[in-house]
Amino acid sequence: MNKQLTVVFTIAILLIVTVVASIDLTQTADAIKSKGNSLTETGSKKVCGDRLCSEIPPEEKMNQKMASSKGGIKMDMMANPNKEQMKQKHLQILEDMKSMSKSEMIDSMKTMMTEHKNMISEKMSQMDNADLLNHMDKMIDKMSKMDSKNIDMTKKMNPLYNETLNPSQIEYPNVMGFNDLHIEAIRHLAPQGDDSKLDVIVHHHCKAYDDSTLACLLFPTGMGDQDKPYGMEYIITSEQFAELPEDEKNYWHYHLTELPRAQAAFPDLTSEELVPLQPIVDETYGKVFYFWDTDDKYPIGEPTVLVIQDLPE
Repeated sequence: MNKQLTVVFTIAILLIVTVVASIDLTQTADAIKSKGNSLTETGSKKVCGDRLCSEIPPEEKMNQKMASSKGGIKMDMMANPNKEQMKQKHLQILEDMKSMSKSEMIDSMKTMMTEHKNMISEKMSQMDNADLLNHMDKMIDKMSKMDSKNIDMTKKMNPLYNETLNPSQIEYPNVMGFNDLHIEAIRHLAPQGDDSKLDVIVHHHCKAYDDSTLACLLFPTGMGDQDKPYGMEYIITSEQFAELPEDEKNYWHYHLTELPRAQAAFPDLTSEELVPLQPIVDETYGKVFYFWDTDDKYPIGEPTVLVIQDLPE
């Protein structure tokens, strides 16, 4: 079954259920019969035409569902307003669609959505203004509370990333990654004759690892969808710093002294959230690598190490 069509269909179902759930669809048995429904009830047993519904083979029930149009599925929600029953019916339809062709699935979806649209429009037209506003308010509230999983489905329909170059993004979406910790700091760009660069805020988007190290991608302009990292700061603990060769230690800066000089800030954290974090970060060391000059369009030449503590005041 086409994966994207399944996603489209599922979202359509969710939206329809959201709208239907906000409107009172309860009707009397006489009203249902007046619309020509062949379903009646005798005692506790349902009768479909001249037989008990339980006696109808599953294959025949499926044919009845699809009889409304070529490849279409008839969905009479007016006769079955129970939300749990609707959910089960939708799940069954999804299962049935696996055996359909692409065109049949599209026809089924169009038919179902058209029937629901007409049904809801008819019901809403019978309301006065006060009831209509009340139901619309409930509908908007329910739609705004759709969980993140359903929102992810919408993103899959209209991905913001390059699907060809990001083949794993659909199955393995990034949850936190380099958004574990966000630090802003000045004094992280080499001035190269332009002292104003010392005041440029460099965004550190860091991923924390189980060994207490962090790898921070450096973005002088932020971390939007099209922003490219110009470098990386690797952060280690004081204990790990002590293991380094003496000639290597010169490339690393001590955060207890450098964070105040760099006016480091944690924009995504409250002051309360920062309390347990700040002492840990203070006792770490960082080494800054730049892949290319921020003035260049492409990474020209070799990467460089920027010795933060050697920058001018």
